[in-house]
Amino acid sequence: MKTKILLVDDEADLEILFRQRFRQAIHAGTYEFVFAHDGQQALQVLEEQPDIDLVLTDINMPGMDGLTLLEQLPQVNAVAPAVVLTAYSDMTNIRSAMNRGAFDFLTKPIHFDDLQTTIEKGRRHVQQLRESQQAKAADAMKTRFFTNIIHELRVPLSLIISPVDKLLETEELPDHLQQPLVTVRRNTRQVLQMINQLLAINQLESDQMEVVEQVGDLPGFVGQLVDLFRPSTDLKDLTLRYETDFPTGSYCFDAGKWETILFNLLTNAIRFTSVGGITVSLHQTPTGARLTVRDTGIGISAHKLPHVFDQYYQGDNQRIRSNDTTGISLALVRELALRLGGSVQVESQIEEGASGTVFVLELPVQRTTSETISQSVEGPSVLVDLPARAGESGAKLPSESAESVPLILVVEDNPELRDFMVTELAITYRVRSAANGYEGWVIAKEELPSIVITDLMMPRLDGHGLIERLKADPATDHIAIMLLSASAEETHRLRGLSLGANDYLNKPFHLGELRLRLRNLLSHQQRLREHYRQQLAQPDSASPLQSVGDEFLRKLYTLIEQHLDDSTLSVEWLAEELAMSRKALYLKVQNLTHLSPVELIRQYRLRKAIDLLRLGHSAAETAYMVGFESPSYFTKVFREFYHQTPTSYRKG
Repeated sequence: MKTKILLVDDEADLEILFRQRFRQAIHAGTYEFVFAHDGQQALQVLEEQPDIDLVLTDINMPGMDGLTLLEQLPQVNAVAPAVVLTAYSDMTNIRSAMNRGAFDFLTKPIHFDDLQTTIEKGRRHVQQLRESQQAKAADAMKTRFFTNIIHELRVPLSLIISPVDKLLETEELPDHLQQPLVTVRRNTRQVLQMINQLLAINQLESDQMEVVEQVGDLPGFVGQLVDLFRPSTDLKDLTLRYETDFPTGSYCFDAGKWETILFNLLTNAIRFTSVGGITVSLHQTPTGARLTVRDTGIGISAHKLPHVFDQYYQGDNQRIRSNDTTGISLALVRELALRLGGSVQVESQIEEGASGTVFVLELPVQRTTSETISQSVEGPSVLVDLPARAGESGAKLPSESAESVPLILVVEDNPELRDFMVTELAITYRVRSAANGYEGWVIAKEELPSIVITDLMMPRLDGHGLIERLKADPATDHIAIMLLSASAEETHRLRGLSLGANDYLNKPFHLGELRLRLRNLLSHQQRLREHYRQQLAQPDSASPLQSVGDEFLRKLYTLIEQHLDDSTLSVEWLAEELAMSRKALYLKVQNLTHLSPVELIRQYRLRKAIDLLRLGHSAAETAYMVGFESPSYFTKVFREFYHQTPTSYRKG
């Protein structure tokens, strides 16, 4: 392998000397020399030839000296080590050169045997650095490959799981179809679990999985998770016990990683246990918690025990191979325990009537009263395949007229999944769809839907970019956004939520859960609309301009307030002032208040009239002050809205 060396020195004779001294190595292709006469020229050479392996540089040179070159070298070539060659061997120069990153230091006149040794040492050093960089690049490429593959696999899994779940929830489903569909769902979810485990292992290996500490009731959390597995143990007539003497209180722990550890240990314990039962124990230790999962299953032979945490290890036991098809679940448990700063041990025995396995994890846990840690722990969210009950997902909104049915925009680049979602949601809502973020942005600007459901990874404009555009535009910043993504990376979810997404759902998703989340978002919007309407309709409430929380409505109310006595105030003028089209203004106001802009202007005038009447103005004065052209018409509208005349209200 050729070593390419840059010699930086203002002495022309040194170039001739090097060519003569290394003539044979140059001719054999072992060394290649490039020459520069000052630091500035050296930087130019390094930019043009990034494959240079080693830099030999003098210190004192005209123009840019060697010490300055050492400071700027990492910016153009972070790999090539620099060896200083100088006639000045005082400690000040040596210290200055080393502090600026010099790899080694040789004095003139040059001892070429020492130089040869130094060059070889530098060659090995740069070779190790480049191999390390190549390994990191390969790891990054592998991570991207896994992420992309998982994204592609989750979409077809959505198209399997969601329709099957829908069929299983049908009350009229014939009995002879129930079991085959349950089998399809169970195996599809098993594939999903394998995919998630592969991704988790890959993230751990590439050091991309962070510890996310949360505050919550640790023993209660573990107990909830154990309870999720009781239907599975009941089906096999196994006992499932949870024992703990852990003190009650708030504890700081990574709930997601605890979930994954317990899920894998309990799943394996149920798989390998046919008689007896499983016991989960949680006890306090001086450093945190001891989590124990004990079963009375088939056991693990002594010579296999040291390998159970190795990736893809399945042993030679046919029963093990038939139950653990990937051999990564226990490897994931160990890696997660290590990432949390803990450890895991396993003991097992195979004896007649006394077989079984016990996993013991020592995990650090801190008791805390702080409310500033990440977020509070919610209930377990792992997906346990339980029998479906018909009729559970019937989450429909109350019947409404066609004009008031909420509009949902589905932005998804997979045409089959997009069509499936549109077909299913159209039963309850009006639905529009788009094939990428840019098309979704155009439709959202035109139609102002109540909710945008958007994929994350899309061509032209991805989900994050779509959220940024929607939240940056005053016309669309009120739209609720649900991210629906095959990406399992927590950073994607956190970034989406930080940009303004209201909810996040992973693919493959349960159709009933999607409907429930949509209903919750729409119910929240409905409560806001009712709140804003009550601010106008209730005469005893605070002034709408002072109490309104929405920035757009505050700006709109301010414009009306500034032109309150102008009877010619029009929707067109308001739209122009707000830099919106008339249609966009209509849809925006309708979404926020369920009122048309004309109705909103009228109700704001009437609510303002209440304040003026309280101040002692007559009904006629008030009529003109709030923009009505005649007191009689004002009285008529006021009575229809508040069920009394302005004069009666003033006297009252």
